[in-house]
Amino acid sequence: MKELLTLVKKDWLIRKKYKFIWINMALTPFFMIGPYIFTSKLFGKIDFSESILIGTLLWYWLNQYFWGVGDGFGEERAEGTLTSIIISPISLLKFLFSKSIDTFLTNIYLTIFTLIFFAISGITIKMSIWIFILLLMSGIYITFFSIFFAALALWKKKIGSMNYAVQYFVGLLSGMTSSIEYYPIYIKMISYIIPLTYLISLGRNIIKKGIIGKEDIFLLIVLTIISLIYLIIGILMLNKVERYTREKGEWESW
Repeated sequence: MKELLTLVKKDWLIRKKYKFIWINMALTPFFMIGPYIFTSKLFGKIDFSESILIGTLLWYWLNQYFWGVGDGFGEERAEGTLTSIIISPISLLKFLFSKSIDTFLTNIYLTIFTLIFFAISGITIKMSIWIFILLLMSGIYITFFSIFFAALALWKKKIGSMNYAVQYFVGLLSGMTSSIEYYPIYIKMISYIIPLTYLISLGRNIIKKGIIGKEDIFLLIVLTIISLIYLIIGILMLNKVERYTREKGEWESW
């Protein structure tokens, strides 16, 4: 745990030196998801706007995890610290989990400001302890999904350049703006293997009912199984690619 916190501290010390990053983090979610939410107001239904707000907010969490964890190696490479971390005793998996802790903390920060900005604009989420639990769970499950993407990006390094496209693809298929019930069956089949789909459904159910109901337990079970499968595949892939990369000496050349 000490190693994880040391890496988290390193990221926050770097961020501390660039104070405009905090302004950027506070404002960007509002600008990115605002068009979807304000368009929903045309329909004059508050519930509809809340539904899109929780969907796009969870998608934005995934967005941050895909940059923070999924592109974690690329971020360190850009900062010139990748080789130092690779030759340190910490495992790649711990390194990625340190990125997830850092991303979780920044997501909490940007979520607070996002909800404040939308509340000022007349759009709120019915806050409850279940919303905070959902965000906490989202951090865990999306981390597992992001570790899978990180391993994939390390294996096929050029796929990292498709990060934006992958995020929007996942967001669209997860129903961030509309229920997947409206999708054709062949698209639904893809949606059901994406963890974000279940998180968004749970979020909308919580907003609607205020609690996690008995029918949501099934969603949680499926979400957990799918996320663990992504984590296991991600770890296996990561270990294999790490051995290959060390043998080929590609860390320094990447």
